[in-house]
Amino acid sequence: MIRSKWAVAAIIPAVLLLSTCGSSTSPAGNNIDSITGDLDLYDGGTWIIDSDIDNITGSICIGGNTTLQISNATLTFALTEDLQYGIYLEDNARIEISSSTIQSADKMWEFELRDNAVIEVSDSYLINHSAVKLFDNTVLTGANTLIEELRMDNHGAATINNCEIYPNMQFFFSPGSALEFPDSYTPVNYLQDYTALGGWKLDMTASTAQGWQVDVKPLTDITIQNSEDVTLALWSDGSVSDSIHLVNPDGIPTSFTVTEFGSIVNVVNTEVYFINMYLKDNDNLIVTGEESGGAYSYNTKFLEIVLSGNASLTLYNSHVFGQLFHTNGNATVTVHNCLIGSDDPEDPINSELGIKDNARGYAFDCDISNSDIVINGTSILELTNCIYDSSRVYISDQGQLIVH
Repeated sequence: MIRSKWAVAAIIPAVLLLSTCGSSTSPAGNNIDSITGDLDLYDGGTWIIDSDIDNITGSICIGGNTTLQISNATLTFALTEDLQYGIYLEDNARIEISSSTIQSADKMWEFELRDNAVIEVSDSYLINHSAVKLFDNTVLTGANTLIEELRMDNHGAATINNCEIYPNMQFFFSPGSALEFPDSYTPVNYLQDYTALGGWKLDMTASTAQGWQVDVKPLTDITIQNSEDVTLALWSDGSVSDSIHLVNPDGIPTSFTVTEFGSIVNVVNTEVYFINMYLKDNDNLIVTGEESGGAYSYNTKFLEIVLSGNASLTLYNSHVFGQLFHTNGNATVTVHNCLIGSDDPEDPINSELGIKDNARGYAFDCDISNSDIVINGTSILELTNCIYDSSRVYISDQGQLIVH
């Protein structure tokens, strides 16, 4: 069972800043009551949103020492695909949010800060498939707020008090000592300060974590010990050529070592709730999971798997919840005897098996009935002896679904 509807709702990979910004001009006046298309605020002034705005069909882009104040308002993005819109700050921009909710209907959106930007948030909710991502000496100060995901990345700093968050910690450096996390779903005081290593700082006071995500980048050496509710994300160096056996049984502490991704990861007496994998370039990986006895029941669980470039993955005997299960570019994925999609009716994940661009996908003896199937570009997905929901198949461009 998934522990929280927030905990896995918005684990979002990094994308380029301002990916949709820069195509519109600032509105007249300093009060904003509607957003259609991208909203660009770069004049160095102060802008105000103090009423609800629904059906936002563009990104909010702030820079040039500009401040946006949002108070007593609900902002709702109307996205038709993941990461289509978001809020982007750069160049000493500032956003102040109080007594407000920022959300989307059912697609992922991001709140990304770079270049010394600042966010202050109090008595608010940043929810529904969202992530706040801190890069480049940016600062977040939060109080009495639900932040669905807080991604600690390059030189970001966050200080929060009486907040509920899902911390996503990016380790592009070796921490030097073992990671050991306090209990989830319990208010804790917790400090991780890696600024001396060129990393980030997370300072929690009387705040609750809905689990802990550790993203391990290549050329790092990390030990995680004596912890619960950990999602382990493995990022390859693009030259993987190996086979690996992975087991992370639900609710049971386990120990294992992974060295196949260009990093060293030691897991000691820790409950790894989910595993994520990100493959690229010319990776060629075979992963074998473990069945747990029942039909489509497994001791190996993935939340996200993303392939790009010419990567190749063959996966056996696993449950892929598939918040992101995407094969992009010229990559190839082959799955055998797997369950794809959430099996928890009380707390489902918006699962998607995506075969995109010029990718190839092959599934044998799998249950995909709880997941969307998205095929586009010149991609091909072949299903052999699989269960799937034809009403959840979306094919565009020259994509093909072949069923045996």
